[in-house]
Amino acid sequence: MWGLGGLKNGAWESFKLVKAKGGAAGVDGITVNGIAVNPRKHLYPVWNRLASGSYIPPAVRRVEIPKRDGGIRLLGIPTVADRVAQMVIAKELEEIVDRRFSPSSFGYRPNKSAHEAIEQARENCWRYPWVIDVDIKGFFDNIDHRLLIRAVRKFTDKKHIILYVKRWLKAPIQLKDVHSATFAVL
Repeated sequence: MWGLGGLKNGAWESFKLVKAKGGAAGVDGITVNGIAVNPRKHLYPVWNRLASGSYIPPAVRRVEIPKRDGGIRLLGIPTVADRVAQMVIAKELEEIVDRRFSPSSFGYRPNKSAHEAIEQARENCWRYPWVIDVDIKGFFDNIDHRLLIRAVRKFTDKKHIILYVKRWLKAPIQLKDVHSATFAVL
């Protein structure tokens, strides 16, 4: 599927990116520091399964985050190892699609900073008499998975990328049962 050496290095580089972001443990309870203590034990299986096409994402831990308005934001927390696997594929897909983005697009893009976005906005204000700002409430909660896969296929025909995106979209969610403190997988 991939050159194994490149993926192995990709798993290590992806772990360093995940580690830099920090974050909570997933359903397995393994933290970033837990993986850092023995990266070979945790990252080799991720690399091996990604390379063979047998990687199956574990359940995502659901956490309820209170909003200021009294509502609740549902947040899914993948395991650290799954975040590494996602980063491997995300970096590969990013190399393919990033060059197709508008130079005025800055959100979640590599090597783009908030200061550059502000400077671009300043220049655009002098150049154009209009603004486009898109923020779709609940976008990721409501996106049609078939349309998303179609969009991915528009940019790449790499079967492993499409396979893993589909698997992540179907990953089970682990909910805490407030009455018995047990978990249910959806």
